[in-house]
Amino acid sequence: MKHPILTTSLLSSILFSACAPSPQSSPETQNTELKKLVIGYQKSSLSAITLKSEPGLLQQHFPNTHIEWKEFPAGPQLLEALSVGAVDVGSVGNTPPLFAQSGQKNLAYVAYEKYHPQALGLLVHQDSNIDHLTALKGKRIALQRGSNAHDLLDKILQKAHLTWQDIQPIWLSPADARAAFEQKTVDAWLIWEPFQSVALQGKNARLLSDATPFAPSYSFSIGNPEFLKQHPKAVTQYIAAANAAAHWVTQHPQQAVQLYSQAIGITPELAEVVLKKRYQPTLLHPMTPDVIQTQQQIADRFSAEKLIPKPIKVAEFVYLPRP
Repeated sequence: MKHPILTTSLLSSILFSACAPSPQSSPETQNTELKKLVIGYQKSSLSAITLKSEPGLLQQHFPNTHIEWKEFPAGPQLLEALSVGAVDVGSVGNTPPLFAQSGQKNLAYVAYEKYHPQALGLLVHQDSNIDHLTALKGKRIALQRGSNAHDLLDKILQKAHLTWQDIQPIWLSPADARAAFEQKTVDAWLIWEPFQSVALQGKNARLLSDATPFAPSYSFSIGNPEFLKQHPKAVTQYIAAANAAAHWVTQHPQQAVQLYSQAIGITPELAEVVLKKRYQPTLLHPMTPDVIQTQQQIADRFSAEKLIPKPIKVAEFVYLPRP
């Protein structure tokens, strides 16, 4: 019989024993000097934009390390590269690691941050007759497969008492989905910021629902397990650097708006709208049993609905460095 909820102490014990670095790893292996750090990122990531634009924030934590950046259109593509060792660490939404884990990809959760519910939403055309969630039945809905949009659409369908068989999901990357939405070859588009605000600014789209009515969700920093085994200190260094960037944003709001505007190619006014849909500051935290349990509930729901091929245990993929 499966226990629906594990106690905090028991779950912590399981996490430590299952996910800490292998005791067979030698001290020499674990303290190898980090010469290069490859960070995977999505263009819309303010943290990445800030760390790239203000290199001193990273250098103070990685003074002798060459930093290499690799851009990806969405979380699933980033984790595919991370799994094969082409990326050391990167940030994604709540759903990509579940799909990657179910596909037996090589990854480890290292930290989490709160995801603002207004930063992800379901758009319909301004002149659409879709005025409530139940009207989605039979509609063509564009989204990135395996992204956090996948989870939000699943929640929306449940709220509307619909199933995946009641709609036509159109699996597209954000750029391709945007084109399909603008050409009206799809009826709706589930997308995150800044794509959402850009579409709404054009007056040809309206927001049917964001994530506000649903339970809080998280984004995660994910690491390659082999990299983490060789460089365990890099986790705390990376979290510290990312949080330094988050504090820099709150301390330099106008500069942050300008950075984001230039990096994304949108007006400062629109960049300000997008950045208001973030927690201030948006901080990374080490993984906790409660956050892992929340992620496990999504995994269980996806497994029950056959959205992933088999049940998975999130805790088995959580990295907890030894003190």
